Amino acid sequence: MSINLSYLKKMLPAKTKEFIKYLLTYISRISYYGIRCREGNRNLIVLRDGYRPTFFGYHDKTPFSADNSKVLAMSINASDTESESECTPMKLGYFIRNEKGEFENNFIPFAETTTWCWQQGCMLQWYPLDANSKVIFNALVDGAYGSVMFDIDKGSVARQYEYPIYSVDPTGMLACTLNFSRLGRLRPGYGYRLLQDNYVGERAPKNDGLFVFDLKRGKRDLLVSLADLAEEVGDSNSQHYVNHATFSPDGRRIIFFHLWARNKKQIRLSRTCQLDPFTGQWSEIEADRTISHYCWRDRSSFIATTLDKTGKCKYSLYNLSDQTRTDIGLPFNTDGHPMFHPIDKNILITDTYPDKRRDQILFVAEMDTKEARRITALYSPFKYRGQVRCDLHPRWDRYGRQVCFDTTHNNRRELCILDLT
Repeated sequence: MSINLSYLKKMLPAKTKEFIKYLLTYISRISYYGIRCREGNRNLIVLRDGYRPTFFGYHDKTPFSADNSKVLAMSINASDTESESECTPMKLGYFIRNEKGEFENNFIPFAETTTWCWQQGCMLQWYPLDANSKVIFNALVDGAYGSVMFDIDKGSVARQYEYPIYSVDPTGMLACTLNFSRLGRLRPGYGYRLLQDNYVGERAPKNDGLFVFDLKRGKRDLLVSLADLAEEVGDSNSQHYVNHATFSPDGRRIIFFHLWARNKKQIRLSRTCQLDPFTGQWSEIEADRTISHYCWRDRSSFIATTLDKTGKCKYSLYNLSDQTRTDIGLPFNTDGHPMFHPIDKNILITDTYPDKRRDQILFVAEMDTKEARRITALYSPFKYRGQVRCDLHPRWDRYGRQVCFDTTHNNRRELCILDLT
């Protein structure tokens, strides 16, 4: 008598399937391989604000100050497994190195905000023109989404802006921004839910899209409208939005995702585009493959995790000068969050999503040899899934000696630092 596993899987109650999944994960974790896989954890430096969930956010910016003496972090006094905790009061602060060059587990707060999400926080980052004392982050300004430049040394607000930031260009002159309410509505975990989307009834509004504003004058310009983006793909019946907009190292280009949610099942389609922030000229980079995460390598190239039409995930290098895409051949077949070494652009750090043991793996890879070295594996409890998941989002320090990442392997959200020298 044969057993139809597919039929059995469909017939099992959800709680039973959840229990079986948990049991198999536990067996795998206590196996010899599961124990060996996590041997690197013993060298972790764990940083947190007491017992409060503590993290930094995304992988596209470093939390380390220019002199490497401080590392930024955020903490909340709410459950870190509930999506409803987003936009509750959050403390912003940092940890400092002692005289021995080691980070002390002493969170030093300097400000608060209520505009944040689980995946990207409040966009807290060092201001490029003074990356030892000034930071910029999103907050409510006069009852609307805005941003604040804060001087940590003086303990005071240096300037407020009436627009939130998504990213700041490396020259410190411009910032790009978007509709965070729309982003939060169409991509939960990435935007904010405090204020209603003013264009909730419009599928592709002509007055919404990707904006750039001058950090000196505070003037904002709409450079790419959702209406124009929707018209080019010929889909006016979907909900359009933009996400993941970052400047090139020289500040002359912006890469961004154009996404649209189709029908009630919220089937998400996307393409990747580039924009000149000074002329407003934009063009499509990739539409055949889905780009999930990317990181700039230099002013005209970036690496990305791509999903082809067969469902295979690859690490690909895009050259914007000659408009080429090259699959690098790194030994990964899963998605990750890459970041290039700050000095040696042949080296990158990346991670994985939880495997069958619920382990998230951290790798250092070399582009020329196509070799990857497993650094550590960190357990992600079942309760951290979906919108409240905690990706590692590895980030280099300023000299490429240490990496910082978010983790839940101790059953709470924490910031960790690992020395790679």
